[in-house]
Amino acid sequence: MTDKPTKPSVWAAEVRAPFKKVVAFDILFLGLGAIIGAGIITAVLFNR
Repeated sequence: MTDKPTKPSVWAAEVRAPFKKVVAFDILFLGLGAIIGAGIITAVLFNR
């Protein structure tokens, strides 16, 4: 997300994007990030 002031027409066009697909990608990458983060944490803890 950018902090630049955008024209209402551009904003409306971006909001019109398939919202469910965006949410699905959000959840997908959040899940992947959580799995990778947990893997790194456990690897560090058990490699001591």
